[in-house]
Amino acid sequence: MAFAGGADIGFSVRNGPNGNFMGHLGLYLDGYPIDFRSHLVIGSPGGLYLSGEVVYTLPFFLLVRPYLAGGLAVGITGYTAQNELRLRFGERFYAIFSAGLQFPDRGYRPYLEVSQIIGSESFQRFTVGFIVEGF
Repeated sequence: MAFAGGADIGFSVRNGPNGNFMGHLGLYLDGYPIDFRSHLVIGSPGGLYLSGEVVYTLPFFLLVRPYLAGGLAVGITGYTAQNELRLRFGERFYAIFSAGLQFPDRGYRPYLEVSQIIGSESFQRFTVGFIVEGF
């Protein structure tokens, strides 16, 4: 098992309340066949969420690398008080299930993904992103 990784950046369209667009910034640890990733997602129904996922890369490669992923996320809600900005963790929890395709490496690895997020506000998400090799 070899480890490598980098930054994971993506943009998403989702269904559900409070808008349709999302973005994320995260870390990706490549440990073929089991990879790990963490995202800070902006634009979820409750504002932000922080996720951790396990990614299983299927054991075949034909121009694309298919994968399945699953994990958990915790919501982060910002609210204001007099002269303050407060963050509240854990008001919302989500389970995340994803399927996607990673394309060949070019110093970065583009991918397409469809996710089902189940929680206090369930929604589906279609993501276009890339992983930038950093370490």
